[in-house]
Amino acid sequence: MESMIEQLVEVLWGWPLTYGLLAVGAYLTFGSGFWQIRHFTYAMKKGWVMMTGKGDEDDKKGIMSSGKALAIAMGSAVGVGNIGGVGSAVSLGGPGVMFWLWITAILGMMTKMAEVVLAVHYRDVRPDGSTFGGPTFYIEKCLGKQRGWKSWKLFAGLFGISLFSTYFLEPETFSVAETFNSLFGWNLITCGWIYAILVWIVVLGGLKKIGAFAGRVVPFMALFYMGAGIIILLKDASNIPTTFGLIFKHAFTPTAAIGGFAGSMLLATIRIGVSRSLWSNEAGWGTSPMAHATSKVSDPITQGMYGILEVFVDTFLVCSITGLVIINTGVWQSGLEGASITLKAFEIGIGKWGAIVVGVSLFLFAWSTSAGWFTYYNTLLEHAFRDNVSLRKKIIKMAALCYSIPGISMVYFSVYYEIGANYVWLITDITTSLPTYVNLFAIVMASPTFFKCLKRYNSENFGEKLDSVDRIEWFYEDALTGKGGIDDD
Repeated sequence: MESMIEQLVEVLWGWPLTYGLLAVGAYLTFGSGFWQIRHFTYAMKKGWVMMTGKGDEDDKKGIMSSGKALAIAMGSAVGVGNIGGVGSAVSLGGPGVMFWLWITAILGMMTKMAEVVLAVHYRDVRPDGSTFGGPTFYIEKCLGKQRGWKSWKLFAGLFGISLFSTYFLEPETFSVAETFNSLFGWNLITCGWIYAILVWIVVLGGLKKIGAFAGRVVPFMALFYMGAGIIILLKDASNIPTTFGLIFKHAFTPTAAIGGFAGSMLLATIRIGVSRSLWSNEAGWGTSPMAHATSKVSDPITQGMYGILEVFVDTFLVCSITGLVIINTGVWQSGLEGASITLKAFEIGIGKWGAIVVGVSLFLFAWSTSAGWFTYYNTLLEHAFRDNVSLRKKIIKMAALCYSIPGISMVYFSVYYEIGANYVWLITDITTSLPTYVNLFAIVMASPTFFKCLKRYNSENFGEKLDSVDRIEWFYEDALTGKGGIDDD
């Protein structure tokens, strides 16, 4: 079965999706005039203001503030993939994986910004002022209503069903159980149930409680983990130049770490780096836009900028700390995998405190991810059953009540069938690939709308010229109510 999983991942994450992610990111980067680079400092400042709660726009339509929506998206992205996923990536493909992870993230900043902008622009506004949006919404409204594609339901259905499959295949519970089993010898299944109860406590409170939870936990957990990693790197600062040398050398002349497979091939190294980058920062996957669409914000571009911040924190800060510590301590050649390799690296760096840091961090990362991801499942159900209010409420309630059971089942499966951490992550590669194919296609098709929104923002904030053909209303609903028009042909 393990060989079958490997073969399936090789097919799904072959050159079409690997290069597709890079190509779409490059297309949006060039089309926007390298916006994420030219206005990086501006976006970071706006994001910081919003995270501190000083930029809240409570008078706007939405479910929660932009800062809380960003916290959910960032908490969902900064998860076990930053610890276990990066660890598996380096063990599978060697140090060169980090280079491709960074390249994907640079381009992914623009992909994330575009999908967030489209989600906010095309979102639904309910009579009570609550808002819901995401790929299924902009597939319906852009491809279906604006372009007249009758096949939009096929694309939306494929995206929704394949993404919702992650409800049943999620690695967070296993990663937490694996880590605490390694640290303290706790029973894997017991750990899974404890984790499930804590996730339920947050999820059953609804979207607003998830937002409040993420706003409190995410900043602390990121700083806690990065602070420990920086201490380890500074202790062996003389090795850092060598570490970066290994990364850039093996980016184009790959070498597999002991115990890894297929790492000797350049395409395998690129695939591993790109897939782990996607699983970590979720750029192009279509997930975090569903959280951003709930925000109370005056325009889509402002929220889109927070997508740039999200990718930067997730990949260039948190993921980089994991990868650099693993390589700098030499653990990448140990043959360990998943969270275990990261755990070993931190133990070498700061002794027994390293184990505590990784254990606490992985728990907090997973907790925020699991809680935040329910926002996405909620949004998919809101779209699928929005015409039947009674049925929709019942299904969403049932989904919340049963939310952690599949994760516990994954732990049982891993225990009784002795599936290693690398193969749990291979399963996640499958669940990330299918919706990404659909979402990347939808982003490209809807990109004229994104570029028009960006040009309007540049005109209003940076004094750039705006041609009459590029004029656009901030929100799709404004055009429908006669406040303006949309021309995205």
